[in-house]
Amino acid sequence: MRISYYSDDELLSAIRQDDEIAFEELFERYWKHVHSIAFPRVLSMGVTQEIVQNVFISLWDQRATLSISYLPEYLNALTINCVVNYMGLEPIQKKHWENKQVIAKHPHVTDNDFKVRSPQLEEFFIAQFARSFISLKRLFNNLSHNQQKG
Repeated sequence: MRISYYSDDELLSAIRQDDEIAFEELFERYWKHVHSIAFPRVLSMGVTQEIVQNVFISLWDQRATLSISYLPEYLNALTINCVVNYMGLEPIQKKHWENKQVIAKHPHVTDNDFKVRSPQLEEFFIAQFARSFISLKRLFNNLSHNQQKG
């Protein structure tokens, strides 16, 4: 069977046996997913690429001991942890209701499968969004002002 037809579990099993081709397939399947989680949080293509690289390096480095019940959620958590590490913030325990939401969507995910961002990180994202919004508003004001002059 072609490796592109392998399930995530089959790929993970092969990766545990040091199969680099299975790892390449896993990377091809999920790098965009990891990128889509990291980029909105760091708003830098270079940093995002570094985070994507770090996520998959971490996955490869831990291949012998991987115990993953649902790969997308595991990658979500690993990506958020890499973002947190990049920002120098300490991750803290996830709120109980957030766990319930994920577990309700994916009953096969356990609480230990992932960690999520801290309240400090949430505040950072909100502040980052506010700064982006203010910058965008200034740009529109400048454009409007220049059009009125011209």
